[in-house]
Amino acid sequence: MLRILHVSPGLKSGGTAQLCADTACALQQIGCTNLVASPANELVSRMRAAGVEHRLCRKPTLLNTFAETRKLRSIIERFAPDVVQVYNAPAAFIAAVAIKRLPAGKQPLLVGNIATAASGRFSARLWQHCAGFITISRTLREFLQKGLLKHRKKDIALIPYGVNEQLCNPGFSLSPDKWEQWRTAHPESAEKLTLCIPGAISPLHGLEDLIPILTTLLLQGIAVHAYIAGDSRKADPAYTELLKKKFAISNLSEHISWIGARPDLREVLCACDITLSLCKQPATCDRPVLEALALGRPVIGYDHGIVGELLESFLPEGAVAPGDTAAVADIISQWNTYRPQTITQIPYPYRISDTAESALKLYRMSLPH
Repeated sequence: MLRILHVSPGLKSGGTAQLCADTACALQQIGCTNLVASPANELVSRMRAAGVEHRLCRKPTLLNTFAETRKLRSIIERFAPDVVQVYNAPAAFIAAVAIKRLPAGKQPLLVGNIATAASGRFSARLWQHCAGFITISRTLREFLQKGLLKHRKKDIALIPYGVNEQLCNPGFSLSPDKWEQWRTAHPESAEKLTLCIPGAISPLHGLEDLIPILTTLLLQGIAVHAYIAGDSRKADPAYTELLKKKFAISNLSEHISWIGARPDLREVLCACDITLSLCKQPATCDRPVLEALALGRPVIGYDHGIVGELLESFLPEGAVAPGDTAAVADIISQWNTYRPQTITQIPYPYRISDTAESALKLYRMSLPH
């Protein structure tokens, strides 16, 4: 089996920043030998428990690039990987420099894994030494093909960032104790249709669209309550206050709860009847929507970007034309009466095991025979 070195100076919990750890653990599970070079954080113990080795590295800067390159070269010489996979542009640069200083016969394959819509000529120059690239959605691949990697279009492989099927699957449900905790903390949820809106609190995430949606449902006599699960500490205070004022003017404040960023988002998604995605612009990644769908929860979202891709595979009837709040309200009303049929198994390629298998196949195809 292959030996894979993952270099992720930006590794941390949450969102796409966790991609390196999840990929390394999944590859380890199918027999590969993995080592992750990253800063120390809470993910290290989980990786080590899965059998993944770890070495410390720092984010490359103008002051430490030489030292980090030398350190990475030492790791490569000792670990002797077949593949070096990098997760941001600075890591791609120092890995390329470190590899070039090795004898020709001992130079591993350099693969870039791009999970965010980074752009700019400088970043493109840092990525240029990679033999190939992995990206996590059709939307992001198209973005990269038109911009950052327009001269490397054929070198970009699409491998979605799947969910850990042991944690997120249609068979998961809240325990009686968790249900009791939820109902105690949120008594307003009793006997009401509940909506979860996960994601950042910003103008791009369409929270203003809750006004016509909730107003329509209330006029139809549907008792409804929405939970905004976003980190208010990272939001623009002026925007948050403006949003709250708009809700108050529309007499909706009592129908909306701000529950913040949640470490137990999986449980919140299961406690709510429907998850909404109201993003104004196509997103390249949306982990909460993927997790909700993988849990077998009903999701309604604007049909563009990664949300459109996910709904196409999991629940096509939840896709709505962007900005069509009347259609969103109509589907919610229908699902309030007849719950849609959701998945019983996570479809390929949206499990983290699928991510690992696809990556391994790509490595084998790209390595010299």
